[in-house]
Amino acid sequence: MASAAAGIQKSLDRINSQVASGAFYEAQQMYKTVYHRCKARRQTEDSYTVLQAGTVTQLTNQQLTCGVELANMLIEAFVADGVKADAVHLGMVYAILRALPGSLQLADPDSTAELEELSRWVMAALKWAHKQGADDDVHTIHDVFAGWIWRAYGWRQFNKAALHYSRGADAAAYASALAAVSSQAGSSGEEDLFIARAVLQTLACAHSRNAQRQLQHAAAVLEACTAVQPSAAQQPLVRFCELLLQALQLRKQQLLALLRGSYAPSLQLDPSFEAYLDTIEQVFFDVRPAGGSGGLLGSLLRGLLEGDEMDDD
Repeated sequence: MASAAAGIQKSLDRINSQVASGAFYEAQQMYKTVYHRCKARRQTEDSYTVLQAGTVTQLTNQQLTCGVELANMLIEAFVADGVKADAVHLGMVYAILRALPGSLQLADPDSTAELEELSRWVMAALKWAHKQGADDDVHTIHDVFAGWIWRAYGWRQFNKAALHYSRGADAAAYASALAAVSSQAGSSGEEDLFIARAVLQTLACAHSRNAQRQLQHAAAVLEACTAVQPSAAQQPLVRFCELLLQALQLRKQQLLALLRGSYAPSLQLDPSFEAYLDTIEQVFFDVRPAGGSGGLLGSLLRGLLEGDEMDDD
């Protein structure tokens, strides 16, 4: 095993010389060749090491397409080989996430092609980890990727970051990002719109199997938001969220219906709120929306599935 590992390091050193000269395509082909050679020799762990090292190197050098190709090969290998989501193999996923460039050198600042590529890989990694029972790490991966989207794209792609923050566990990080977004993209006095959107989305992301977990996360998000933005605590939508969480904790559907009526003027400020609430009622009380799942509700549900590692359970 030691000689095999030494051989792999020699191969990686040769590839690194290609990377140093800017020959990223040639390096990519070499990573794949060494990977397949290891697989053929049944040097399984070495093959994973090659893909992880190649991904990290390419991403560090802003070669996102090359990096994502190797990262996809790694997760596909994990799935095909039935690899457990243990500390070693999850460590490879975290190493790749840490290698994501803090700022992107994009020809078109409004392009989301690179983000879409990375999102597909993250979803594959999340599904693998979830199926292996590593749900604590699933939440961490969501948080790490959400934080990267926020740092790399700012408020322009915060809706993508929110899908992952909503399924994460770091309520404080979510609240901090929300406060910054509301100051950049909102108007004074609209803080409760951003907070309510976050709380409702977090609840609407729930499945029957993790409803209580999402309820706890939504409560943590609301608490963190009001700690960061105390002036928002008395705004109508924040008060609505507090009462909504109580209704869900007490399993009082009638109270939820009463709240929707009482706070209707505030809820109408964002058309997505009613759709989120229909989804929340469906998950927590098994109530089917009267109009089915078409229109805005259907569109919203399709959007929520974008970050959902449980959608094919």
